[in-house]
Amino acid sequence: MKRLFSILLTSVAVLSVACGGGKDTTKTPQMTSGLDTMSYVVGLNIGLNLIEMDSTLNIDMVCEGIRNAYANQPKLNDEEARTAFLKYMNYDNYERIKAYENRFLEDLRKQDRKFVATATGVTYKITELGDLKSAIRSTRDTIRLQCRILNSAGQVVDTAYYRNDTLRLAVSDMPRGVQEAARLIGKGGHIEAWIPSALAYGADGCDSLSVEPNMLLYYELKLVDVERKDNNARRR
Repeated sequence: MKRLFSILLTSVAVLSVACGGGKDTTKTPQMTSGLDTMSYVVGLNIGLNLIEMDSTLNIDMVCEGIRNAYANQPKLNDEEARTAFLKYMNYDNYERIKAYENRFLEDLRKQDRKFVATATGVTYKITELGDLKSAIRSTRDTIRLQCRILNSAGQVVDTAYYRNDTLRLAVSDMPRGVQEAARLIGKGGHIEAWIPSALAYGADGCDSLSVEPNMLLYYELKLVDVERKDNNARRR
């Protein structure tokens, strides 16, 4: 985090060329020399990096901070700036994501009344209930399932369902929200569920599934079989 904060400050300092560096910014700067062009390219690249980091940043305030730095008149000292940065990245960002997901899922439930929400926020509809006598009872159970995973933009994350691939895994190996959804149906059941990012892969994401950090996910699950741990123990 310390290194990231240092890199961010360095990048913003270089961006001062594009923001005016304390000069009159009422006129659009012109590229009249090789240095001007190079300065613009540097500013453009930094701007693109900042957009990738957080496209909601207020560019006017970014430039204001740069001008204050060049004038040696910062409105926040180092400790205040660090505290604000960490709060934004660790708390405010989470709150924005949560608010977006809540709005998205609320709109979804209004559009399709068959979707309902659990206390944790998992939003689902059961298209086939299955045999509840053969439902998941413990995180130690092993299940076989078929699934399709999409993000909130409708982009396919995993296509195992279409390939008719059957996955065998322990319930404890699935994200918490997926565990919760799978418990609602029995063997042979089918469920569609939207899993909030905090109950899916969170801020870390999942590289193997190309799941980006803080991604709301849609799961279409078919529970093919449930192998209960207690039954296995009795057979032994």
